[in-house]
Amino acid sequence: MAPQVGPRIDNRPPLMFVENVLKTSKMVRDVECQWRIIRENKELVKRINQICRTKGFLNVNYNFRVHQSLNSAARGLRARAIERQNQALLNRLLRRKATVDSNLPHRRKTPPWWQLELPHRMAIEFWERTDRRLCQLAIELCPAVSPDEIMLGAGKLFRIYGDTLVVIRAGSVHSEEDLTDGYGTLRHVQRGSFVKQVLDGREHFLITLRTIGRIVDGKLLGRIVSSSMEKLDLINSYGSKFGRCKEPIYFDRIRA
Repeated sequence: MAPQVGPRIDNRPPLMFVENVLKTSKMVRDVECQWRIIRENKELVKRINQICRTKGFLNVNYNFRVHQSLNSAARGLRARAIERQNQALLNRLLRRKATVDSNLPHRRKTPPWWQLELPHRMAIEFWERTDRRLCQLAIELCPAVSPDEIMLGAGKLFRIYGDTLVVIRAGSVHSEEDLTDGYGTLRHVQRGSFVKQVLDGREHFLITLRTIGRIVDGKLLGRIVSSSMEKLDLINSYGSKFGRCKEPIYFDRIRA
């Protein structure tokens, strides 16, 4: 008689279903995506091989001949006639002198002086520590201002007040010069204006970095051209609240 056996121990590994660990739907989508990419790559390789064999000429039927008819010939003649008419109209427009409507306001008849082609212009180059060129500012002078009146050569910037003014100190003023001629209070001075001011017997040239409400005892000489307006931000970055320059900035006047 066989001996009695106690309860057996189940040492078999548990059933491991894939659904309990991974998401089968995502696996199926990934497999389908991989097969789709493989098919697209295969078609792409076929297309590349076809382009290489045909040197890039695809779907071109060289046996096709354009059917010439009387209608197409008439359209060609009409198109050439229209082209000649357009060319004649263009020549008339180019030879036409500019006219101004008499009903326009006066401020629209006469453009501002800074939009005119001025015969006199000056430029100032700025350098950092005399060895690194920063930028060049082109200045259009007012019609009543001559470049010879601006006694400005080369030197070092006096002050750069952040977001306010660039101050260039020039030479002393002669005692016989009439300082009252052309000087006064300037109001609403736009950004980029070039102003002359005499303080303590010395000339100072100001370049405004923003619109200033009032400048006392100043004379407007010109303004910075629009193409140099962005360079004012570069010069402004070297300024401070009390005008002390972060780095020595030198300037030199040149002919524009």
